[in-house]
Amino acid sequence: MSKAGDFRRGSLDSWSVITRDTWEDEGELLVRLSDALGSLDETDDDVSLYDHVEIEAVTRALLPDAESRAVSEIRFDYQGYEIRVTRDGVIAASPSSAGSRQFPR
Repeated sequence: MSKAGDFRRGSLDSWSVITRDTWEDEGELLVRLSDALGSLDETDDDVSLYDHVEIEAVTRALLPDAESRAVSEIRFDYQGYEIRVTRDGVIAASPSSAGSRQFPR
């Protein structure tokens, strides 16, 4: 992961970009998100993404042809991280204030 010192022109030094890639459909979005979350340290592979976020809401909001253009990002908690997924294909993570996660080096 590369440190994200500037995320959409905001100062978010605690965020690390996991991946920056676009998706065309729900399947691609889910694969990218699952791969990104799987790369985080100290996460349980047996935990379902569906336990942490409403997948249908994410895909309805962030797919390129989604009707709701007012949504530019989705955030949710995932096993000690806050996850940020943007419409333009960035998936980033930050250790949540409740957790003490570290990023892989």
